Parts: sequence; C-alpha cells; structure tokens
Amino acid sequence: MDKKDEKKPSNTGQCFIRVAGVFALLAGILYIGIQFVHPADQLSSVRTSLWVAVACATSLMSLFSLIGITGIYSRQAEEAGWLGLIGFIFFGLFWLLSMNFSFNEAFVLPLLTTDAPEFVKGIVGLFSGTTSTVDLGIFPVLAPISGILYALGGLLFGIATYRARIFPRMAGALLAFAAVVTFAAFVIPHPFDRILAIPMGAALIWLGYDLWAEPRRIAAHNDVITADS
Repeated sequence: MDKKDEKKPSNTGQCFIRVAGVFALLAGILYIGIQFVHPADQLSSVRTSLWVAVACATSLMSLFSLIGITGIYSRQAEEAGWLGLIGFIFFGLFWLLSMNFSFNEAFVLPLLTTDAPEFVKGIVGLFSGTTSTVDLGIFPVLAPISGILYALGGLLFGIATYRARIFPRMAGALLAFAAVVTFAAFVIPHPFDRILAIPMGAALIWLGYDLWAEPRRIAAHNDVITADS
C-alpha cells in the first residue's frame, strides 16, 4: 500500500493541501508560458507594456511556486527528512529572490530607462551574461546565488521527494532533473536557454495536480475499503 493512503490529513490540512496544489499547478503553467512571450533582455523592451506584464506574471509565478512547494513539503515533511528540509529552504529562498528581481523589473526599471539607462542595461543583462560597467549594487551577487539556490535546492528537494514516496517518484525525479539541467545554460546561448525552464514547469504541474487530487483519491480509497468491509 502506498504511504499516501496510510494516513488521512485533517480537514484543515486537506484544504491547505488542495490550495497549495492549485498554486503549484498554476506556477508550472505560468513558468512554461512566460518563456514563450518574454521580451528580449534589452533596454527598449523595458519600456514596453509586455515587459511589465511578463515581470508581474513572473512575480506571481514565484509567489505561487513558494506556496506550492510549501504544500508539497508539508505533505511529506516527515518522510523527506533533513534532505527535504534543506532542499525546501534553498528552493524557497530562490523563489523569494525571484520575486525581488521580478518586482524590480516590473515597477523600478521602467522608471529608470531615461535617467539611468546603463544601470537598466546592466540589470536586465545579469541572467544573459552581459557585463556592465556601472555599479549594480548587490544584484550581481544575488544573481549567481539565486542560480545556486535554484539548482541545489531543486535537486535536493527532488531527491527527497523521490525517496519519500508520497508523490509519484518520477515527479520527484523530474524535479531533480529540471534543477540540474539548468547547467546546460552554460552551452546554450540566451535566449534559447529559456527552454530549460520547461521541465521545472512540468514538475510543478505534476506535483501540484497530485497534491490537489490527493484528498479525493484518499476519500475514494476509503470508500472502497468501507464497501468491501
């Protein structure tokens, strides 16, 4: 018998699980969709409404991902152990940093395109490998840190999910793979490296759906047991 069928969460826990599952699912959909509409990382793009819309969507996606992985971790906290906790903390910190970058891209950078164009160019070029001659403050430090948190946090969280056996094991494996495959960005030129986000989006959708559907699956399982008794 699968571990997820051995214990039934409380009503409050079921409600949180379903809500968190929906957020994770939506985060995955947004994560994939954003890659196909993201404007070019250049100064002229920052002045457009599409840039602001995509940055706002990315900020929401990061928030949804944070809520989603919190639900995923809560559901398997005991089984995931310390590995799962460390992975969750690292992965969660990445999404917090991502919200910070996206908020600035949506509401700060567009205001600076005229007065500080070189600063804006430097910020939007952080993730495409463009070097800047102006002082960007702490952002050049946060960018590689966020990349490490994403890759390491996603890898550990995926491995812990795979080992916990609460969710489909292949969903955990996909999450771990999605985190590691980002290193291919070193050989895939920008913006073509955006395709590397698709596996992570798929993993969030898979885990989110499973999290959302679990209470119904448990209820159906218990109904079958009751009928057979």
